[in-house]
Amino acid sequence: MEASLNVGYLDDVTLGGTAETVASDVAEIIRAGKEIGLSLNVSKCELIAHKDFQVDNALLQSFHRVELEDATLLGAPLQFSWCST
Repeated sequence: MEASLNVGYLDDVTLGGTAETVASDVAEIIRAGKEIGLSLNVSKCELIAHKDFQVDNALLQSFHRVELEDATLLGAPLQFSWCST
């Protein structure tokens, strides 16, 4: 994997980096998985990005889009806001 963020736990993988690098790593996961009889379930894949972020890669476009404020990783929020009272 070439992505600057590369975290795996059991069958979950989180990648972060440029769209090109992430797309390349996803393609490698698909290729390596096929060699051992596994397939990527694209219906469970998420693309977490700012709402204005444009993606040109068809595979990444097929992922479910999640806004930054709604993003979680293994059930934990990735972003939260502090509020003072």
